[in-house]
Amino acid sequence: MNPRDRDATTSLDAGTVSDAGDRDTGPGDRCDPPCMGVEICRAGACVPIGEDADMDGVDAAVDCNDNDASVGSSYERECSSSCGTGVERCADGTWTTCTAPLTCDCGAGSAPRMLDCGMCGQQRQVCTDGAWVDDGACTSAGVCSPGEIGMGASCGNCGRQERRCGSDCQWTPYLCVDEGECAAGAVENDSRACTPACGGTESRSRTCTSTCSWGSYGDFAGCVACGDVCGDSTCDASETCESCSDCQNDHLGMGDNGDSCAGVPSETWRCVTRSSGGLVSQVCRGGMWVSFNLSPRDCNACVCGFTLACCQAGSPSSGC
Repeated sequence: MNPRDRDATTSLDAGTVSDAGDRDTGPGDRCDPPCMGVEICRAGACVPIGEDADMDGVDAAVDCNDNDASVGSSYERECSSSCGTGVERCADGTWTTCTAPLTCDCGAGSAPRMLDCGMCGQQRQVCTDGAWVDDGACTSAGVCSPGEIGMGASCGNCGRQERRCGSDCQWTPYLCVDEGECAAGAVENDSRACTPACGGTESRSRTCTSTCSWGSYGDFAGCVACGDVCGDSTCDASETCESCSDCQNDHLGMGDNGDSCAGVPSETWRCVTRSSGGLVSQVCRGGMWVSFNLSPRDCNACVCGFTLACCQAGSPSSGC
């Protein structure tokens, strides 16, 4: 396709600056009333500086058309005068003067001239009967206009493919831009040790949203509540065993007089079932368990330290 036929031509007065200070992008892009303060005129509407309506990554303040994602801050387009065609370029939000010739007549013997005709192309004109006329088509044109932005398919974590037209009027390779921090639907886990330390860990998770950003973590879960110490005479993993606990001293376990109490503090008490049957209170002395009372009144009172409730059932003695 001939680059000169690619877009509608524009007049020489495109790219003016109004008295009120609002920059115009071209014919039809002037704002009435004029934009004031921190707003700028784009495509006939006042938009705040810093806005990016077409989401092309170019701030509205330097985008010559913030409603067209293919137009950025260095785009060029074809323009014309009554004497020929040329191009006008976007320079950080303002269209430069059209390069179309302002004079139409020429003299006999005038050398041919070359004019810009868009997309890095050149148009040769010759003087015929006192007027400049095109001599053939626009030549050496590239595939795009400098500064043009091309959008591709979605990519990565909610990103989009984007390419830009360089100063040589050729497309750069596609790049994936505006990616999120995670893949939609991905799950991330976090864990920590249970507190109090009854064993095990608790965990929580968060899920990546459809916009590729992490959602909030849920509550921690998975800890097992600490049970009664040695409720079944066995120190289980979920039970808290302190230095003077029942299970460390075999409370209500099996034990006989003379059994070793190595590793148990001296004068530590326990209440166990003898191998021959019946309950007995015992104290750790000289590295051995020594039986004290048979059938104590309260076995729970014979744990760790002696109390009178550990005395023999039915005994009238105040000191056992």
